[in-house]
Amino acid sequence: MRSKAGMMMILALLAINSSAQEPSSPLVLEHANVFRGSKSPSLHDMTIVVSAGRIERVQTSARKTRYPQLARRIDLHGAWLLPGLIDAHVHVADIAGVHRMLALGITTGRSMLTTGYEDVGLKALYDRGDKDVPDILAAGFPVVARPMQIKPDLSSLFLDNPDLDDIRFRDRIGIDGAQRIVLDNAKRHVDWIKVFANGRAGVLSAEPTERDLNDSELVAAVLQAQALAIPVAAHAYSDEGVSAAVRAGVRTIEHGSLITEPTIKLMKAQGVCFVPTLSAFYAMPPATASPTPDENALAARDKMMIQHSHEAIAIAYRLGLNIVAGTDSSYDADEPTVIDEIKHLADSGLSPAEAIESATAVSSSCLRIDKLKGAIRAGLDADMVVYAKDPTIDLHILEKPLLVITRGNIYADNQGATP
Repeated sequence: MRSKAGMMMILALLAINSSAQEPSSPLVLEHANVFRGSKSPSLHDMTIVVSAGRIERVQTSARKTRYPQLARRIDLHGAWLLPGLIDAHVHVADIAGVHRMLALGITTGRSMLTTGYEDVGLKALYDRGDKDVPDILAAGFPVVARPMQIKPDLSSLFLDNPDLDDIRFRDRIGIDGAQRIVLDNAKRHVDWIKVFANGRAGVLSAEPTERDLNDSELVAAVLQAQALAIPVAAHAYSDEGVSAAVRAGVRTIEHGSLITEPTIKLMKAQGVCFVPTLSAFYAMPPATASPTPDENALAARDKMMIQHSHEAIAIAYRLGLNIVAGTDSSYDADEPTVIDEIKHLADSGLSPAEAIESATAVSSSCLRIDKLKGAIRAGLDADMVVYAKDPTIDLHILEKPLLVITRGNIYADNQGATP
């Protein structure tokens, strides 16, 4: 994750009166097979009409109708059309990262921590109409008990929000500090608030089974966010941390690797969604030829997290809890993608169609954007991905989209690429 450099780039781009803001032309996709999820049969030989960045109609190709004037018509010859993929847990902070997302068909991402409001800048680029940026749901800075002690370095919280500087000298933020961090994020028009119920797993200086925010701080942050109508996501691993976050009123649990059946039942009862971020554990660097004690300890923790994560997902799946695809990725070239997460979820027991839904319809519902995203349906944003074959037969097909369309604009056209 990057801090000031990424933000400066974004602010510079915001100052440019770019042609990227021009409205999209009408688009007609003919003879497509349309994925509709695990519970509805796919539609075959369909035509999708797009106008003003939204899906206007979904109809059979046999139906003769007038299309919008000057519409671009593309015959898909039986290729498969899916909603744009959603990554519910990203740390993307630069233009290169969002370009990699879009190239893979990921048209929406929920940011879960930046170190300088880079996600707010990316959100601003999308909102102004830029065609090379996915929809980014921003969260700004997380609410953590000790901002000066956590990794990554969050000291820029106080540089970007000087009114919070007195918190820097405290042992922990306290109830008023939790409320004030939420309020300062809200001034930047964030879409989500992230709270830390447990420590981090990816660094040995933190302990994922120990609490970060205490109950009072956690409740204060969530209540403040709810008063502002902003949903809350909780970084949590243990039964204690997850249960406290659920009781406080969060919408999603991020990671949750160590939770057991009673906690999962509590999540289900409260309508909380589960974002297990398996990809983050699988992406840990391989051991060196002569690993240090710290490397051995981190590798052992990683192995344990993977095992328990699969067990938690299996229980959640059996109980019917909503499972959402998120990667914990900054989308650097060597980092995992939501396609990797879809595969890992399928390995945990979800069917291929259900795993794809975790990054489309289920994700959009849990993130409360289902009136705009997550399906091929009239009235929704025209975020779509085209594949040569049915990806439910082989999830590796997701790695090679033929077309990537965001709000009716063709971002990537690989139809002539060598398979």
